[in-house]
Amino acid sequence: MVKSLSIPADEMEKSEWRALKARAIAALQEAIASKGKRPEDYDYIDLRPTDIGFSNDYFTHTYSSANAFEEITSQTLGDDTFIVIYALYNSSPSPLTTKVRFWKGSVPIKEYYLQDMYIEDTPKKALDEPLVWAESDVLKIEGYAKATGTDELGFKGIIALPKGRVLGQK
Repeated sequence: MVKSLSIPADEMEKSEWRALKARAIAALQEAIASKGKRPEDYDYIDLRPTDIGFSNDYFTHTYSSANAFEEITSQTLGDDTFIVIYALYNSSPSPLTTKVRFWKGSVPIKEYYLQDMYIEDTPKKALDEPLVWAESDVLKIEGYAKATGTDELGFKGIIALPKGRVLGQK
């Protein structure tokens, strides 16, 4: 697993955010093509919490322990489903999450330190590279909290689905 660099939102221009999103879409298209599928046969939609295993359409998690990693969400992607995460944010008035770890199946792939983003005007960070999961992959996210309680750590990403497929349809 790689401990990774992230960039606070306040240090990025709007054009850099647009470029980051474009790189995320390109990474999704590459993953789709690597499965022998045509990227132009997919719609690219902003990621919703329910797309990655949250039960509601808002990002929230209640930590049951402090100073330890805990699973925030885990989701096995369906057929013809591809997801990329390229940034994260925290909309909680009193953020608890200090680190986040991303997994692909049973392999931890990236870990990011977050506490420094809470001193910024916008508590949001760009990841150093887009993280991609392809159909049948298990996407798991763990958070490390400084205390027990509810936090609103959210994820900016994109889901690619075959054209015409309804969101939430398997």
